[in-house]
Amino acid sequence: MEDPDDILKTDRAGGVVIVLLLITTGAFGALLLDLLTIGPGYPPLEALQKWYIPQPRYGYAENGSMIVNRTISGDLVLLGDIEERCPPLFPVLSRRCSYAMYADTGWDDRYLVVNWYFDDNADLLQAEMDLCNRLRAAGNVSFSELIPSKEPDPSQSEPIFDRVAVTRFESETSSGYFTVVEKPLSPEHDDYFIAYFGVVGSAPLSDHTAALEDLMLRSYSFNGARPLAFC
Repeated sequence: MEDPDDILKTDRAGGVVIVLLLITTGAFGALLLDLLTIGPGYPPLEALQKWYIPQPRYGYAENGSMIVNRTISGDLVLLGDIEERCPPLFPVLSRRCSYAMYADTGWDDRYLVVNWYFDDNADLLQAEMDLCNRLRAAGNVSFSELIPSKEPDPSQSEPIFDRVAVTRFESETSSGYFTVVEKPLSPEHDDYFIAYFGVVGSAPLSDHTAALEDLMLRSYSFNGARPLAFC
């Protein structure tokens, strides 16, 4: 007959093995789920959450320490860090939302860029409906187009102009442009974005359009972008 102490030790050892197996399986399962969701070699969700937010540049000093260059373009500078949450000015349309604040050091203006990410078209449409209801209640909403100009490449003597369809929003707290981009990375992958580029405070939007277009140029492509539905 087996010693009861040996049986207890065996049970305890077996229990530890089962717990470790469950932990390992759970971790692997989460990793596998992420791979199936975003695909191997695809940008991680953390990157998609801030996809259209202009990023700082990083370099290294002679001593090997990292240097953060917060200048985005000209006098436009990133203030603080990119926040992985929605700003207080706008609703939480997606759990994967980020925003960043920028300053024009020449004029002391403040700008806001928000990125909402979705992996389901139905969630995107619902978010657009909710957002449009909020925008109409808070200010003036209209259709517009922006024409950010890119620097000419060596084969061209003129700048490149890309039209971007947007929803123009004007209010006392912030005025700017919303645009929606669907599946910009791959037509076979469900990636949807709502991006906002705006000036903070009560200010004539037309006076800041050039700076906002400049911020858009420091982001990813807006090819195929459209205005908000339901607005």
